[in-house]
Amino acid sequence: MLAFDHLVVLTSSPEEAQNNFYSTYGIQGLKGGHHESWGTYNYLAFFDNQAYIEWIGIEDRKRAEASDNPLIKHIAYSNQRQIDGPIQFALRTNEMDEMIRYFDKEEIAYEGPFSGSRTKPNGTTLSWRMLFPSFDASMEILPFLIEWDGPPNAPEDESLINATPFSVIHVGATDLEKAILQWQHIYQLGTPTYKKDTSENPYIQWNLKNGVVTLSPNTTLKAEFGPFSL
Repeated sequence: MLAFDHLVVLTSSPEEAQNNFYSTYGIQGLKGGHHESWGTYNYLAFFDNQAYIEWIGIEDRKRAEASDNPLIKHIAYSNQRQIDGPIQFALRTNEMDEMIRYFDKEEIAYEGPFSGSRTKPNGTTLSWRMLFPSFDASMEILPFLIEWDGPPNAPEDESLINATPFSVIHVGATDLEKAILQWQHIYQLGTPTYKKDTSENPYIQWNLKNGVVTLSPNTTLKAEFGPFSL
């Protein structure tokens, strides 16, 4: 079963955005590091069920815009349109090679896997792989898959893990039934649960290892961490 890994939040100042989140909700964060080959850097906030928020910013626009990595392309595309806020998220797997074989067998279009790394403030290197189902970022969002080289991303100081869990990731879908079939096929999520919100609007949800993902025509990308949302 897949797990929610992290929410990607584009901002012109990751440090300021993380500080504002702390001021508003009391959720502590820390400096992440620099993705030197991509021209980006980040600040992070970790939660107690192996999930986190990544506030990411561009420090070298030319390098970011020249990247062949689909996530960095998405970030550069969103930055050009002056989007500030959640733009993407990652689902964690420990079986990326199996996913690749499945995508090939089912003829699911994808890019990757792409290797990533960043230098942490203590000088060590954090490494991972990413796999991207193909989609049009101007029309929809499909999360990418991430596999860490070792345990999932977490701070060395466990006191920096907030005692609040990730709970829900909400994703908008213009055509709900089409999106359900698409997500079932790509991510092998099985049969969803159909529900209605307080306004009687339909939505569906799937269970993840550490929370749920919902699809609804009446929402934008948003994640809930206990009583807090972003």
